[in-house]
Amino acid sequence: MARQIREQRAEDSLIGIKIGAELCYNKLIQLLGQDRHGVRAELLIALPSMLAGFACQAATWESLVVGQGYPVESVFIVADTQDGGQYPFSDPMNHLLLEDQYSVWGLIAAAAKAKGAESLPDMEELVTHVVRSIGTPAFGQPRLPSGLSLGGETPLELVRTGWENFLPLLGLSCVIPEEWPALFAVAVQKAMEAARQLIDPATAATLAMECALPMAHLPMRRL
Repeated sequence: MARQIREQRAEDSLIGIKIGAELCYNKLIQLLGQDRHGVRAELLIALPSMLAGFACQAATWESLVVGQGYPVESVFIVADTQDGGQYPFSDPMNHLLLEDQYSVWGLIAAAAKAKGAESLPDMEELVTHVVRSIGTPAFGQPRLPSGLSLGGETPLELVRTGWENFLPLLGLSCVIPEEWPALFAVAVQKAMEAARQLIDPATAATLAMECALPMAHLPMRRL
């Protein structure tokens, strides 16, 4: 698989993301389908969205701190809170999360529009909400659209379990860490398409970003 991706990369620079996202989506179906109630549409969207958000932090750390040797303080601004958490902020992380054409938000918004969404989540409001929730019990808890539920697991539990399951796949599919968030975001696109009869595209985009954005700021070293 890795050789196949390398051979095709000259013709399609996104081939690793595309193949990896397909593998990721199939694994999601396998993992979530182990529940005797079957795959929940909202979890199918929420889990890769959370992983896409956290992947922005992880990729920034892996690329700049580990790979290029930048001091942590030159890459991240860390907000220390009374609960002992260290919540990271970073311009490179924001680029992967919100700003690039192939950012998590760019890919999710494009999918929602392509599926006919007439409105998209207010990202300025969502960013403000996440920042204000830091250090409180509300941090990381997505404000789910009416009628949707993620079940009993907390977002942190979902991300921890998901990251352990999908990290080997990232190494197989991606050449650089900066591709990690896009891989999960394309998996979200696939989940939005699969769930579109149950969750409309605008609601799916809102659900996805409510899950993705706080996980990018997950307290460092929590996983």
